[in-house]
Amino acid sequence: MLRLDYPPFHVLVALVDERPCAIEDACNHAGASLSEGERDERCVACPMHGYRFDLLTGRLVAPLGLCPDQRRFLAQLVGEDVVVWEDGSGVVIIGP
Repeated sequence: MLRLDYPPFHVLVALVDERPCAIEDACNHAGASLSEGERDERCVACPMHGYRFDLLTGRLVAPLGLCPDQRRFLAQLVGEDVVVWEDGSGVVIIGP
């Protein structure tokens, strides 16, 4: 898992089954950096309160209903780089 700058927030990038995925790094519940959390297969747990989010979809997995899903970004491997963008934004960020 890797955190990329994308003002005004940050993006968490990870590989799941060899596919890149990207969600907003700040947890919707209390703002903690998800990139500092524990990963369990295709989910990441917030380091502050343990909320679990699906890395591919941004969906809140547990506990259900306590905060919204994480914002999801589009991500693609281009050579050795991961290209991340928000659908319709026209803004692209590239990470190592």
